[in-house]
Amino acid sequence: KQWYQRRVAITAGDAYKSWSCCEKKTTDFTEFLNIKGCCKGKHNNVKPEEPAKTDKETSPAPETVKPPERMERPPVDEPMVPLPSTISASLRKMLNNLAVSEKTEEAVTKSAICQRKGCGKAKVDVADGDETCEHHPGSPIFHEGMKYWSCCNKKTTDFNDFLKQKGCTNGTHLWGDPSLKKEVVCRYDWHQTGEFVNFTVYAKKVKPALCTVTCNAVKLQLEIHFGDDQVFTFDKVLAGIVKPENSKVTYSATKVEVSMKKAEFIAWPSTFVL
Repeated sequence: KQWYQRRVAITAGDAYKSWSCCEKKTTDFTEFLNIKGCCKGKHNNVKPEEPAKTDKETSPAPETVKPPERMERPPVDEPMVPLPSTISASLRKMLNNLAVSEKTEEAVTKSAICQRKGCGKAKVDVADGDETCEHHPGSPIFHEGMKYWSCCNKKTTDFNDFLKQKGCTNGTHLWGDPSLKKEVVCRYDWHQTGEFVNFTVYAKKVKPALCTVTCNAVKLQLEIHFGDDQVFTFDKVLAGIVKPENSKVTYSATKVEVSMKKAEFIAWPSTFVL
C-alpha cells in the first residue's frame, strides 16, 4: 500500500501556513492540517529523520571602530595670534554716524587720551589741527621673552623699548577719557558644530578699532570696547584645541562673534573652557 506523505518542513509567514514542498497556502490551521499529501511512499512506523541542518555561515565579527587618537595638547603660553576681523554693514553704518570727526569740542576734553594702540598722546599735548595718529593696528604679542606687535613684527626683549616702538600706521586720533572707562560683564554663550566652536559676546555699539581678539591653540583673549566707554574682558583656557589660522571674528551692531576652527573632529564638553 501507498500513502501520501510529506518529507519537508512546515512554513509559516505573514499569517499564511503552507508546506515548503507544494504551493498550497491557507490562513486556517485546520485547513492546513487537512491538506492532502503531495508525495507517495510505503507506510513506516519509524519517524523520518529530520533533514540535516546546515551550519549557519558565521558572519564576520563587526569591525570595531577605534576612537580617533587625541592630539597632544599644546602649551598655554604659545604666542597669541590676532584673529582676522569682519565688520558687518549695520555696524559700519552706525560707526559712520558716530565718527570721531563729528565729536564736539566739549566732548573731547583736555584730559582725553588717544585710545589707539601705540599712540597714547594726550589731547593737551597735541597742537590744534594736528590729527595725525601713529599707531599699531595689530595686537601685542609676548612669547619666549620677546615682545612685539603683530602688525610690524619688530621684536625686543626690553619692555620699555617695546612701549616706545613708533606706530606703523597713520590715522586720526581716537580720543577718550580713561577716567570714564568702565569694565563691565557682558552676557555671552557658545555653540559648536562638527568643525567649529562659536563664541558670542552680546554688546551694543561695538568699537572694532579699540577691540582686541587673540587666541592660540588652547586659549582665547578678548577686550571688547563698546557703548559709552564700556569694556568687557575675557581670558580663558579652552576645553579643546583650535586652529587660530583658520579662525575669525565678526563685529556687528549688537554682538561680537568668534568662530574658531577645531583642530580635532570631536565634541567639546559643555563647560567650553577649563
